[in-house]
Amino acid sequence: MKDDVFEFNIEDYPIGRAVEISVEFPSFYGLQQAQAPLFIYRASEEVSPCVVVTGCMHGDEINGMRIAQNLMRKKLKLLKGTLIIMPVVNIYGFLNRQRYLPDRKDLNRCFPGVEKGSFGARFAGFIFQNLTRYGDYFVDLHSGTNGRFNVPQIRCDLDNPVIENLIPNLCIPVVVNSSLRDGSFREAINDLNKPCLVFEGGEGLRIDEAVTKYGTNLVQSLLIHLGMIKKKKQYDFEKRIIQRTKWRRATEGGVFINKASQGKLVKKGERLGELRQITGELISQIKMQADGVILGLNKSSLIMSGDALYNIGYLDSADIDATEEEFDYFDPTF
Repeated sequence: MKDDVFEFNIEDYPIGRAVEISVEFPSFYGLQQAQAPLFIYRASEEVSPCVVVTGCMHGDEINGMRIAQNLMRKKLKLLKGTLIIMPVVNIYGFLNRQRYLPDRKDLNRCFPGVEKGSFGARFAGFIFQNLTRYGDYFVDLHSGTNGRFNVPQIRCDLDNPVIENLIPNLCIPVVVNSSLRDGSFREAINDLNKPCLVFEGGEGLRIDEAVTKYGTNLVQSLLIHLGMIKKKKQYDFEKRIIQRTKWRRATEGGVFINKASQGKLVKKGERLGELRQITGELISQIKMQADGVILGLNKSSLIMSGDALYNIGYLDSADIDATEEEFDYFDPTF
């Protein structure tokens, strides 16, 4: 990109204190330069271990930005290594309160980027080259789309031995074993043989401070495990491991009334919610088809046939139909 004036060089930043700078991104239509903050804390001459935290890969997922803010304001005392935080990656979507880039591309399907590709591909390359140059561990902060709430969780590849060894030392209530998505930041990081954890929590265009706490604790527990900060409080390391997920969809339209608690184990046959007509007459009850955990919820009460209602995580991979899982792969929520 002709006006990608920023090039990250760790040697430009002092050792022993945190620095916040403004990164100049490619301009809006060649007119107005876009800027976004970048936090760099280099604790030692040795850059590694280097943890990179990113928020707002989708411009409307602002709870990730709030988690990044919280980490930046905590005045962490790093003992070694480097912490890099970019609270708002997709500054264009953020300023427009939209998920996507100006060319309507999903940034999280454009990585690792192409120098002479579309704007999305070029911008992904601009971000990827700068953020991955020094990083050893990556935490990408996401939330549900506007109108869909996700319980705090991480999505990762449990077949990766590095990630598998990290999981017992991370403070997060739910871990979802998730396949890689083509063009995602996580897939591109994985191709570099580096671990990337995707945090999910909250919903688009909303900040939930409980979700913020979970995301902050996740990153701090990772820093403690790597010996980058001292442990100052007790963390809860108990978690549920989810092997497969799928969306439970409405069989017909109606008024959706939720009865379920998110994040807790729900037994087969238990009632999740119900669909009613405008007059209040019951259309159908929605019940669990197998033991699982409610990972995400549609916050809208006005439902059309086929709308996703609940994102359900199953502890046993045999509890999900493979055809439905393949269909859910294309759901833009992820």
